Amino acid sequence: MHDAAPPLLALHDVTRRYTLPRESLFAPAPAIEALRGVSLALHAGRSLGVVGESGSGKSTLARIAMALEAPTSGRVEFMGRDLNALGAAELRAARRDFQMVFQDPYGSLDPRQRVGRIVAEPLALDGPARRESAVAEALDAVGLRAGDAQKYPHEFSGGQRQRIAIARALITKPKLIVADEPVSALDVSVQAQVLNLLIDLQQQFGVTYLLISHDLAVVDHVCDEVVVMQHGRIVERGDTQQIFRAPQHPYTRSLLAAHEPMNPPAPASARVAAVSEEPR
Repeated sequence: MHDAAPPLLALHDVTRRYTLPRESLFAPAPAIEALRGVSLALHAGRSLGVVGESGSGKSTLARIAMALEAPTSGRVEFMGRDLNALGAAELRAARRDFQMVFQDPYGSLDPRQRVGRIVAEPLALDGPARRESAVAEALDAVGLRAGDAQKYPHEFSGGQRQRIAIARALITKPKLIVADEPVSALDVSVQAQVLNLLIDLQQQFGVTYLLISHDLAVVDHVCDEVVVMQHGRIVERGDTQQIFRAPQHPYTRSLLAAHEPMNPPAPASARVAAVSEEPR
């Protein structure tokens, strides 16, 4: 059982508090708590979805998990190491094992850089030959061509740009990928193709996913487990099928009642063909 092994990623009683600007010179600085005592464990090879409405703390959790922000209190452990206790050089080395895919495939890719350089960014310390080979391999893994490395982001559709972002995350062969709303900025017609790609990559490389989404259908399609967040707290957690078919918390029931089903995903046999059909 995977639960017998230590988790790949663990958050222990994590709180994140932001201080807001003072309303006046003598007034106390107001604060908000984006995360309130959040604890979770994610085991290798699994997919954990984090759902909730805007402002629930989902994206803050993603940044904390990636050590892009430090918690106000609590601890974040990756492979048993406290990420916020690492020195700068140690953290840079550790980042090869965890990568992130952002929401906006248009804003997350530098339009002035060729795709090859963008995808190779996490391999900054590797030699040119190694980078070129790794870029070709990563692009192939996401259904693009090696020759696409010479093009610029504007030459690709939104779905293809997100494939480029996934290739960039995949290039170091990470153990964990944190995906923050990875298909919400895409046309519905290509969302299922990108989600099927994530599933295929997990089966091929054994990568672990922490997937942030407001769309319950996305999490239902990709994730083994789910946590439901409201006002910075986890209000329900467990097996995705169980939670979505028989929710216990009123907030989870309200989310399920409000969501619209996603278009059914394309069958596996249609996935490769679908890549070439995305408009450029």
